[in-house]
Amino acid sequence: MTSEFREDTPCWFVLNYIATNFQNQAEKEVDRFNRGHERNLELFAPTYVVREVKDGEVRMKSIKLTFHYVFVRGTFSDVKFLCSQPNGFSFLLDRSAAVKYAVISDRDMTHFKNIARAYKNCLPYFSLEDIDLEDGDLVEVINGDMPGLIGVYIPKPKSKTGDIVLSIYNKVGTIAFDIKAKDVRVLEFSKNYTRVNDQIDAFVPHLLKALRLFHSKEAIPNSVLAKLSVFCSRMEVAKLNNRKLNAKLQALLYGGNYILGRISAAEQARATYGKIRDSVTNEWTKALINLIFSVIENNHERMLSMAPTSLDATSKAQLTVIKEYQYYLSATALPIC
Repeated sequence: MTSEFREDTPCWFVLNYIATNFQNQAEKEVDRFNRGHERNLELFAPTYVVREVKDGEVRMKSIKLTFHYVFVRGTFSDVKFLCSQPNGFSFLLDRSAAVKYAVISDRDMTHFKNIARAYKNCLPYFSLEDIDLEDGDLVEVINGDMPGLIGVYIPKPKSKTGDIVLSIYNKVGTIAFDIKAKDVRVLEFSKNYTRVNDQIDAFVPHLLKALRLFHSKEAIPNSVLAKLSVFCSRMEVAKLNNRKLNAKLQALLYGGNYILGRISAAEQARATYGKIRDSVTNEWTKALINLIFSVIENNHERMLSMAPTSLDATSKAQLTVIKEYQYYLSATALPIC
């Protein structure tokens, strides 16, 4: 990504570099330049890995970034001096931007280098044209080897891990593989609301199980607590433009955070829900939300008055809601007073 730069402030320049022994030769040239001219330029020129299908087999092939890009950090005058020497370096011009020289911010380069460090300086590489970035959530890594990394999260089917796509410059990107879902928080959901809705619906059975145990003052297994904790930590900072879906999410976050003892986060979710509660029009969603609030707040009258007795259940999820009401309104579930 291109950013503004001042000529007297060091920054990362994207340079062309043509050489047979790409990485080693680039390092030697920059070291020679620094020693000979008493400069302190920094070079970043790792190799990159791409998938290659040959004879029906998938292989990983190490190549140079788009064949000839390297990154050099220094002031404009020093980098310009480097490019004026007969060493193979030259500026990459970005004619689509206000600043004609292609530069990258320190923050973006730090993320890029963190991935390189995790993969021992051998980065996976691909063209951003090969994927649809709108298919994933914008997330931030909060644990593990790359905290602070922000990128697009692509979950793996039937797995608790996913890959994070990082756009570095123009149409050049890289990817961090196998990031655990519990190690990231969602900054912004993708436009694919169906998948988001599926994630929320998948959490409901876990919350209902936890609610029963919470109500009966029984110990909640770590496996259930983990599901609540991961869901709440990932979703509580999510931005949803769909008010109906967001209202349902906030109700779930209220219940989940309260059970976890995160009272402040629970009250914040409750307050947010209160502002958008009128957007909920589906009767079954209303019944589910009422169930959560009634159990958490130990309000029998509310549960009884809003029980979905006049609704006909036509799905497994709806039948589950009916059964939960029957459980709490029966003598075996007391006390709700």
